[in-house]
Amino acid sequence: MLSAPPPKAEFSDEQSVVSPPMIERRVRRVTCVVTVGAALVGTAVCGWSVGGGVALGGGLSYLNFLWMRQSLYAMITATTAGGTGRPSHLQMAKFFLRWVVIGALIWFVVQVASDMAVAVVCGLFALPLAVVAEAFVQVWHGERCEPAA
Repeated sequence: MLSAPPPKAEFSDEQSVVSPPMIERRVRRVTCVVTVGAALVGTAVCGWSVGGGVALGGGLSYLNFLWMRQSLYAMITATTAGGTGRPSHLQMAKFFLRWVVIGALIWFVVQVASDMAVAVVCGLFALPLAVVAEAFVQVWHGERCEPAA
C-alpha cells in the first residue's frame, strides 16, 4: 500500500532555516568554528606562527564580512525608498577601505613574519568555506522541505 507523501513544513520567515537572518547566523558561526579549528590544528601541527597566522586571517575574513555587510546595508538604504537616492562618499569609501586595511595588514605580516603569510592567506578562506557549507545546507533543506507558498 502506498502512503501519502509527508506534508511540507510551513515556516515563518524568522524561524525558517533558509531565512536571511538564519543564513547569516550560520555563516558567522561556521566562519568562527573553521577559524578556531584550523588555528588549533595549525598550532598543534606546525607551531604557534602558523596557528596565529590562520587565526589572524580568519579574523580578517570575519571582519571583512561584517564591514561589507554594514557598507552594503548603508548603500542599499540610501538608494531605496526613503533614502537620498545616492550613497554618500563616506559609505562608498568604507566599502573599498576594507580591502586597503586587509591588504595593509597582510603586507605588514609579510614584512614582519614572512613565515606567517601563507597561514594568514589560508585563514582568509574561512569565510568562503562557511559560504560553501551554507550552500550545502540550502540544497539539503531546499530538497527536504520547501516553505509553503
